[in-house]
Amino acid sequence: MKISTILFTSVLAIGLAATFTALPTTTADAAKVNGKVEGTKKEGRQIMIGGKTYFISGSRTNVCIKGACDEDRAKIKKGMTCKGTTSSKKKGMELKKVSCK
Repeated sequence: MKISTILFTSVLAIGLAATFTALPTTTADAAKVNGKVEGTKKEGRQIMIGGKTYFISGSRTNVCIKGACDEDRAKIKKGMTCKGTTSSKKKGMELKKVSCK
């Protein structure tokens, strides 16, 4: 073996033992969303809060309504107060989690 291969393997093993990862573990793009729902489109696939349209995925978004999670996104109605966090999907306009009352 070459010395560079041995050196690289040793550094990699030490890094893995120290729980070093080269991949980011958190998303810096996540933003908080708060406000009243001004309108919905496409059976809850899109909701407007604060003049912006946010997307709600059927599989990637966790929807909670009045404390009950795993609800259908179509139950989100105009006038509800919602809190949520965005993900990096669809230019940061897709909600990762949304909780409405």
